[in-house]
Amino acid sequence: MTTRFVGWDLTDPFARAPRPVDEAVLDAEGHVRFSQRVWPRADARHGLDPQALREAFAVGPGDVVVVDGPQALANPGSRVRDAERRLRAPGRTPDVLPQPGPPFAGFVRGSVLLFAALRCGAGVPLLDLDTPEPSRARLFEAFPGATWRTLAVEKLGGKATPEGRARRQALLEAEGLRFVDGGPCTHDQLDATACAWLGWLTRARPGDVTAVGLPLTQDPDGTLREGRILDRVQSLSRR
Repeated sequence: MTTRFVGWDLTDPFARAPRPVDEAVLDAEGHVRFSQRVWPRADARHGLDPQALREAFAVGPGDVVVVDGPQALANPGSRVRDAERRLRAPGRTPDVLPQPGPPFAGFVRGSVLLFAALRCGAGVPLLDLDTPEPSRARLFEAFPGATWRTLAVEKLGGKATPEGRARRQALLEAEGLRFVDGGPCTHDQLDATACAWLGWLTRARPGDVTAVGLPLTQDPDGTLREGRILDRVQSLSRR
């Protein structure tokens, strides 16, 4: 079975015109290829059909998937997950599924629903809830903003600027990645690639990756809560 390391940079499926989700696929030789996934249509109650999600975001039997988006809600009474607070993520996930409208609310809602659909119907194992070992889990969460900070030895510049994108791409190339498609990458593609690379680290260099936050748990009604976020271990020279 061929293992692929897949990164998704999620968007808001409840926007008036949802943007496609950029996907980066990293193979064992370090080659990166890009594609896109398209969200299924949301219903009138801001729901997303689980089966439609599994079809739109199909996961192969050998895939290791890392998603730039929250996997679960905060613990009851909390306004933000522990991992998001510690990694200074701009999107804050509350203890109830948010309604679309406020900043990041649709993004958070769509991501939590996607994780639930992939675990329940597709049986893709999640860290902590299904296995305690990162090397055995196949569905993870990442926050590339934190990973870029860990990798950088100097300020990278805005991720939407040509200079910022070039510096981020150079960091990944220094880790041995090669971009097959050629040409400059968008910042969404680079974030997706950082996710895929973190997935590769869980198999190839597990000592170089860590999981930040509180372990993933499940309420009696099936609601997923908290969950750890993958990040690159900071080198000794930069601690």
